[in-house]
Amino acid sequence: MGRMLGTFADDDELDRPDLNKCPDCDCFFASDACPLCKKICPEEMRAGNRKPVKHKKKKHSSGRVTFISWYHRWWFIILMLALFPLVGIILCITSPHNTWKKVLCIALYLLLPTIIGGSVMIGTILVGEIFGQDFVDTSLSKEEYVAACEVITPEEYYRSPASYEEAYISITLKVERREVSDSAIYYVCTDPDNSEIVILVRDYFIEDQQNFLSGDLVTFYCQYSPTTARVAVDGVEYVAPFLYAAYAKIN
Repeated sequence: MGRMLGTFADDDELDRPDLNKCPDCDCFFASDACPLCKKICPEEMRAGNRKPVKHKKKKHSSGRVTFISWYHRWWFIILMLALFPLVGIILCITSPHNTWKKVLCIALYLLLPTIIGGSVMIGTILVGEIFGQDFVDTSLSKEEYVAACEVITPEEYYRSPASYEEAYISITLKVERREVSDSAIYYVCTDPDNSEIVILVRDYFIEDQQNFLSGDLVTFYCQYSPTTARVAVDGVEYVAPFLYAAYAKIN
């Protein structure tokens, strides 16, 4: 009769090519009729007539514990990649780790300089943008620079800083305090007539570095910056535009 209980799909590991198979019950048997449903076995499902079952390949573990040598452990491979790149790559390739992990490790190592270089470049651009090292024109003499400056009020610049992108500006501000950030010196300033107008002036003086005190009225000869920053004055926070000062004088 064969196996009376249990069914086996076409992709099962178990197959009995010497027995008939019921197309409905997936049951193997030696008689003409299925012992479960009593259906007569069709010719294409009889022993010798059925197409062989295609088995899916399955990965089987050997059950053995694989011990990884200390020089093939990830921490040592990464250390060697940092100190001796060629040795690190060889150790990575010859290690027993999965292939995709080894490929990923080597790919990340090869791309790391590009990633770091890009980050440094972006950081340099942002720092240069924030602290304005390229926004002060050093090609003019002091007299030429001052003569080229357009006199504007703090309110005019505060309301529309981008309209002065190509201009040289002369502006008089009251210094509230001096700040130092990442080796950059800037002054938190307000409009002498309106303390709600806050402007940050980056110290990029071409000659005669000066230190201003709180309360000083200073005329800055400067240029536009595309950046803004949050700053607090008397406990109130403002979003203040920047200016980059090439020259200044205390009134």
